[in-house]
Amino acid sequence: MNTLSDLYAAIRAKSPGRIVTLSDNREGLRTGLACEVKAVEGEPAMIDFIATDETLDRYSEVIKLDGWELGPYKANPVVVDSHNYYTIANIIGRSEKVWVEKGQMWNRVKFALDNPLGALAHKLSAGGFIKSESVGFIPLEWTDGQKAGEPYRTFTKQELIEISLVAVPANPGATIGAGLKAGTIAPADVRAAADLLLTLCSDQATPPDDARSAVRGGDAEQKLYASILRFADASRGKH
Repeated sequence: MNTLSDLYAAIRAKSPGRIVTLSDNREGLRTGLACEVKAVEGEPAMIDFIATDETLDRYSEVIKLDGWELGPYKANPVVVDSHNYYTIANIIGRSEKVWVEKGQMWNRVKFALDNPLGALAHKLSAGGFIKSESVGFIPLEWTDGQKAGEPYRTFTKQELIEISLVAVPANPGATIGAGLKAGTIAPADVRAAADLLLTLCSDQATPPDDARSAVRGGDAEQKLYASILRFADASRGKH
């Protein structure tokens, strides 16, 4: 399997829908990276996400962490919510610095604290409720497993295009609920994020119920936004 076209054809045959259009309008892949999350001393708005894990993902694939080519991402190093590039309101931060060192990929994120979604993501990350990044990439070099016990595929060199923070797709409300229960985030934080979402999805001619329906759906970000609205509704009247 020598060409990218051959690789994508094989991926489509095994996992229809896995090839996605990335933020630069090229076709690529997305996957999650488990991270160690650390505060940056003296920089309250910054958090380091350190990807150290090369274990198999759900597709039985491995991404070599020392194989990242970072130039394309560094050209516009925004960190968005749930890979949603359709509005600037979903920019929750930017990568002040992203680099590979000793087989680890480091991403130093400065959160946009004036954005309610950015403030929410910052508090959840600092509180230990977000421990991974989701990356969009284009494979450059790879090998396919030949023996039993080997990964189905190992990406040895890949071009980084996107970095996003994503709640657990199957149950994003659990992340918000746990953060509220622990006191990491306050009901006011969730209400501020909900108010922003409703503003984005409505105008003066749009009834409130229609605006709410605009952020509900099956995609990961829509599930997350629906969870934010649900918790915000439940917290009205609380501080």
